[in-house]
Amino acid sequence: MEWLLQVADEIDDAMGALRLCSLGLAAEIGLLAAGALGILAIGAAIATGAEVTLIFSAAIVLSLAATLKIHESQLRFAGKRLSRRTTAL
Repeated sequence: MEWLLQVADEIDDAMGALRLCSLGLAAEIGLLAAGALGILAIGAAIATGAEVTLIFSAAIVLSLAATLKIHESQLRFAGKRLSRRTTAL
């Protein structure tokens, strides 16, 4: 009976890992799509002659989002590098 519970727990853990992976992938794809739509919206605003302040504020928001994404990836890389050092010791 105990082995059956262990197998069910392992299957549940695998399903949870797959779910988290798919959520992370969906977030990355969503971020890429949002960035592309933001760039297209700025281009459309420039083409239609929108107000300059609106174009600049959209560009600022888009660049801020890109900066935060870059910062997140740098933190993730530093965390992986730090975990490799601690496991090597």
